Amino acid sequence: MLVPRSLDDLPRLLLLDMYQALLLLLMFGIGIVFGYAFAGTITGVALAVGYGRLKAGRHPQFLMHLAYWHLPHQIICLQRTPPSHLRIYSG
Repeated sequence: MLVPRSLDDLPRLLLLDMYQALLLLLMFGIGIVFGYAFAGTITGVALAVGYGRLKAGRHPQFLMHLAYWHLPHQIICLQRTPPSHLRIYSG
């Protein structure tokens, strides 16, 4: 098991970080509900691996930054930042 490098590191479940494990367990749960546990597990593993590769070598909050710039303001309601469509700041 790897030793965390700082206190800000996410909790880990086996080799997956918290968000990857959440994706895997969520898809497994959805697969169980619909009667396709194996397909849900395979989909969850694929999403977790894809998310890990997307996030590799980038800032830990990369997906939040991506969501801020590309999703509407009504979906991502950040209180201390202006909406992303306001690109010209005065002051």
